[in-house]
Amino acid sequence: KLNGQRLAAQGKMKSPLRHLRRSPSKKKKSKKAVVDALPHNVGVNILSLGVGTFPTDGGITFNPSSSSTAPPRKDTGTSSTTSVVTFTADTVDSIGRAGSPAEATANYARKSSIFMRMADLEVLATDLSPVKEQQSSERHYDHPSVDPPPGVDRDPKERWVALDTGTGGSNHAPVAPYAVDALCMGGYNSAMNPTMWKADKKTDKILRECPEWSSLVWSKGGGAVAVPPPKGSLYEKSVLIWSGQFQHGLYGGDLPTVRAMGLVNMSPRAIVDLLVDSSRVHEYNKMSLGRTDVLVLQNSLEEGSPFPGITKVVQSESQPPLLRKRLQFVTLMHARRLEGGNGYIIVSRAVTRGEEPVDVKGDILRSEILMGINIILDVEGDENRAIMINQNHIRSPMVPMFIAKKIGLSAAEGFFDDIRALEKSSQV
Repeated sequence: KLNGQRLAAQGKMKSPLRHLRRSPSKKKKSKKAVVDALPHNVGVNILSLGVGTFPTDGGITFNPSSSSTAPPRKDTGTSSTTSVVTFTADTVDSIGRAGSPAEATANYARKSSIFMRMADLEVLATDLSPVKEQQSSERHYDHPSVDPPPGVDRDPKERWVALDTGTGGSNHAPVAPYAVDALCMGGYNSAMNPTMWKADKKTDKILRECPEWSSLVWSKGGGAVAVPPPKGSLYEKSVLIWSGQFQHGLYGGDLPTVRAMGLVNMSPRAIVDLLVDSSRVHEYNKMSLGRTDVLVLQNSLEEGSPFPGITKVVQSESQPPLLRKRLQFVTLMHARRLEGGNGYIIVSRAVTRGEEPVDVKGDILRSEILMGINIILDVEGDENRAIMINQNHIRSPMVPMFIAKKIGLSAAEGFFDDIRALEKSSQV
């Protein structure tokens, strides 16, 4: 071994690694043949540091063994992609770290965990600091990773996070609070970005004729309460509709999205309580076949660690007109007060389970809420009125684009009709 090192230092021997390169035209050598191909004056110690893959897109994945001698793993995408994921300092302090890779792997069950896409949120959440990968961090659980959950095709542009540890109970992944913050910020920014929306003809007319709606439509509040059209006025029951499209070029960016705005004669808190209660979905969604809570990480609107509001994963089914199959959604839902205290926001996004159940009957069409937003604003001088701004961005495979758009526009206006039908109901 020492003789080999001296010869290499003198430039008289090439690296033994060249003998491990496989020619495409030759058969794969056995481990014994590979060792025999090495110079006999070079000592060889074989140690497994872990397993990994070298995909054709240039990305590298590596899972270290539990040996303490394993080097830290670097989880990167393609050479042209820069990691942009980080925690804010406050988030790191509040959630802690997972420890070494060996310790973290023992505490997480990937097949039982629930995963969420993140790449577009890190584009939309412009004010949120990204999370940096640490040497002792575990992919998906401590920081977003390009590696997809089991059964999902790898996309070098995508980033995934785990929401829970997969070990049962309400144990959230350390990165989950960061992911939920990014979903809130990214959702709010997209719903209030006038450059991505185009109003329909009816909405254009309302905005020209009604100064109250015109002043409210893109107002972010900043802690102030809204001043909508007065009760009994011509435009009190108006529903304003926009269509738009995301420009991030990532998953689902080619699909249309819908924005709707209107006035509801209920308190903002009553609306939030209605929407987050899975047992009451049928009251305002006539297409619903039911919704159940799959995982509850926090069941209170009160701010606290680790989440500043209700955080849970729900599974729902619906039967829209024109479709024979039932649509099934598995979705993260989070509700919190707005930072200025002038209302609430509810955000929803599709998630993927490590092991998806098999549809034996074949009558379910798995669909995704790529971005669901409900912004519910206080109204000045009336605690029993609220301004609602809703955004829906949905992906349903096998549903033609024109049918999906028609259903989306109809559902956006119909949602207000169904909510308003409950205004005088004793159930609210």
